[in-house]
Amino acid sequence: MLRDIFNIKNYPLFLVNMGFLGVAIAVTSPFLIIYMTEEYGISTTAFGLFLAAAALGSFIINTYVGRKSDHITFDRKYIIVAALVSMIIAFMGFVIFENLLIVIVSYILFASLGAPAMPQLYASARESINDYQPRLATFANTVLRSTFSLGFLIGPLIGTILLANFGFDGLFVGTSLFFVSVLILALLIKPRSKPPSERDDVQMNVSVSNQAPSLTKNMYIFLPFIAFIFLQMAMFMYNLNMPLYVTGTLGLDERNVGIIASLCAGLEVPFMIMVGYIAGRYSARNLLIVSGFFAIIYFTLIGTIQDFTWMLIGQVPLSIFLAIMLGLGISYFQELVPQFPGFASTLFANGMIVGQLLGNLLGGMLSDFAGVQSVFYLCTAAVIISMIILFITKPVVKEEAI
Repeated sequence: MLRDIFNIKNYPLFLVNMGFLGVAIAVTSPFLIIYMTEEYGISTTAFGLFLAAAALGSFIINTYVGRKSDHITFDRKYIIVAALVSMIIAFMGFVIFENLLIVIVSYILFASLGAPAMPQLYASARESINDYQPRLATFANTVLRSTFSLGFLIGPLIGTILLANFGFDGLFVGTSLFFVSVLILALLIKPRSKPPSERDDVQMNVSVSNQAPSLTKNMYIFLPFIAFIFLQMAMFMYNLNMPLYVTGTLGLDERNVGIIASLCAGLEVPFMIMVGYIAGRYSARNLLIVSGFFAIIYFTLIGTIQDFTWMLIGQVPLSIFLAIMLGLGISYFQELVPQFPGFASTLFANGMIVGQLLGNLLGGMLSDFAGVQSVFYLCTAAVIISMIILFITKPVVKEEAI
């Protein structure tokens, strides 16, 4: 199976692209809250509102692009390139501008415009997979997502080195350079073998498939979407407060933040590949429910025990949770609406965005008013709600490839 996926057109390029994209995002991710709170003196709640605004803008742009992208007459890679240019501008804004208001507006605007980069890269990969062998979709997507997670293993380490040697300006310039690398590689993606006329045969013959299904009117899509939002809420509430927990509650330096982030990402990769192998035997819904139990173990652990060693040990259940959720999430949505890879990938991305928006708002406010550790109990509650919703959702019936 592993050998087969490398016969998919552009697949090695998609792998490298996803890896570099993961690095680009992860270089700055653990340190942005430290930069904004220390350099500009904003509160955790204010930082949560800042990220929530960026998430809302990303949701709007993603939704629009996702619905239109399945009907475009030009190659998806040009959407990806335009989004990556926006991401470069978004992070260079931290270097160029000094005024807090300008920094905030610049990041929100350009990060929102850059949001389609990841879902459109997934959608482009899914089209190539479908052109080759659709039955490989779940495993191929999982390997792609594991490469993205590998970027999160390397990114925080690179971020730690950049921060130690060049300060925050070096951190943001380094992030921008990784986005430039992804942009250059995206330009090398070869167009699909099938022309638009062949691609749209279904649309020409079946009028009902011309438009992606409505999210709010179809419970088979809406319930998994809400469940995924709650899972993402838990993850983003944790991500927002983990650096503050390490540096504030445990009294350690920023280097340990990078160690935690990299360890989790490193463990995710082998777990994610294992998930790809077993995904064909069990439904994505059931595996997502199982992942919730591992999340509950971790969040309960760090909510009750203030010890860095136990936090390191806890990265095992956390990485299993993330491997299943992130490794199967994209495939789950693509199985729900297989005719619309752009729309499906956008559902996955928007679930992350809404989860980020709510997670940053709730995580920031609760941290300010009740302390960092209280956030981890809310993470546990969000996971339990998600598990209940998934339990009452009907599993997807996979179509066998001919």
